[in-house]
This record gives sequence, structure tokens and C-alpha cells, in this order.
Amino acid sequence: MDRSYNYNYRQHRHRRLRQVPRQHDHSSFKYVSSEINCCVKYSIFGSNVFFFLVGFALLGVGVWARYEKNSAYYTFNRISKLYLDPSIFLMVIGGLIFIIGFSGCVGALRENTCFLALYSTIIGLLLLGEIAVAALILMSKDWLAQEFYGRLDETIVMYRDDPDLQAVMDWIQMYFKCCGMRSPHDWEKNIYFNKSSSSILSPEAGGVPYSCCIEPRTLENGPINLNCGHGTRSGEMLSDKIFHDGCSPKVEAYLLQNFTYIAFAIFGIGIVQILGILFAQSLRSDIFAQRARWFRR
Repeated sequence: MDRSYNYNYRQHRHRRLRQVPRQHDHSSFKYVSSEINCCVKYSIFGSNVFFFLVGFALLGVGVWARYEKNSAYYTFNRISKLYLDPSIFLMVIGGLIFIIGFSGCVGALRENTCFLALYSTIIGLLLLGEIAVAALILMSKDWLAQEFYGRLDETIVMYRDDPDLQAVMDWIQMYFKCCGMRSPHDWEKNIYFNKSSSSILSPEAGGVPYSCCIEPRTLENGPINLNCGHGTRSGEMLSDKIFHDGCSPKVEAYLLQNFTYIAFAIFGIGIVQILGILFAQSLRSDIFAQRARWFRR
């Protein structure tokens, strides 16, 4: 009995010593080749590098312009009319483009699904907003035109108060060869060009800005004569030295003449936005599929 027991014990011990160590199955975690579409990934990254740089530049210019003219008096007088400040417009547009470009770059390069989701969401909201604005324009054209012209009249009233607004107004009048919103008499609304300012011997009283002048330069390629518009409305008739047409009809005619190009441009922007959303969602789907292969239970 003892001999049989010892023999069985030695055999069992021998088998245990020669037993091959247990091999753990790592098949669920083994490496497989990536299925992420590199073309989609680097298309998103490359295009958003451009938007990132453009947004950063616009944001920087807007912040710089806002800082340069920032003062207690300026803030007090402009707090209710921020929508007329070009620097605010640049900051908002630049900041939005910067966020879109940054989230697209990081999301694509780092394969970060959270940034890609943020990228798709912002573009989707912008697209919905653009569609809503287009529908509002079609349904309320008369009311929007009235509001638009009301805001343009405010640019005349505040012409001397905001250097950026002044530069925009001068560019419009020189580019479209016009003066005022509806006529040069609109400049009577500005305190500096009002005829009553002649009582305080203001040289600009009864005049218009230099950008209304047909020939603002006394010599070819010479300096601009900033005083060329002085006194051009002081008489019963307008001076022949300035434009007599208002800017509103000129801008309307320009938009109608180039409506086809504007429509194609807006349509192209919409297509780019839709492609951006589709590419981002496709990349997110590839990332999730790849993660499922690595972490499959």
C-alpha cells in the first residue's frame, strides 16, 4: 500500500515539474493594422490649419483695434452700439474661426473624438444659423431693409466717434462713388457737418467728408485733400465737386448685379461645411471602430 502511494506521488510530482507554464490568451488585445482613413484625417487637419491661422489673425487684429481706441469716454458712449464697432465684428468672427480651426486640427491630428464632436457641432450650428438667416431675409425683406438703413444712418451720426467706422464709411463712398446713404444731405445728421456748426466757425459746417469728393487729390498721385468737401452743401445747390448719388441705391444695384456670384459663393460655403461635418463624423467612426478592436472583451 505504501509502495503504491509513493509511486503515485512521485509520478504526480514529476508531471507537475514538467508541466508547461500556462499561456495567457492575449488575442483580444493583439495589434491589428489601423483602419483609419489617412486621406480624411489629413484633409481635415490641412484645411483647418488654414482656418486656424486666419482666425488667429482676425482675432489679433480685432483685439488690437479694440485696445487702441479703448478709453472710459469711448466705452461710455459706445456701450449700447457695439454692433456698429468693426473691431467687435472682427473679434467675434476671428474667435469663431479660430475655435473651429483649433478643434479640427487637434481632433484630426490627435484622433480626439471630443474635439471632432465639438468641430462638427459648431459647424452644424453655423449651417443652421445661415439657413435661418436666409429664410428670414426672404420672408422679411422690407423690415430688414428698413433696419439695415437705420443702422447705416447711425454710421453717419457716429462718423467722427469711431476711427474704424469712419474708415469703413470712407471706403464705401470712394468705392461706390456715392455720398451719404440716400443723398449728400444725410450728412446734415452729423454734428460736425451740420450747417448750424457754422455759428462756432467750424470749417466742416455745411460740408461732407473728403471721400465724397470726385477728385480728392489736387494732383495726380498726390496727397489726398482732406478739406475738399468743406462748404459743398452750404449753398442752395450741391457742389459739382462731390458725388450726388446716395450709397444705398448703389449698394443695392451692386448686390443685384452680382447676385448669381454671391449665391454660388454662399452655396459653396454650405457645401464645404457639410463636407467638413461628414469628414469629421467619418473619422470619429473610424476611431471608435479601431478602439473597439483594441478593447474588445
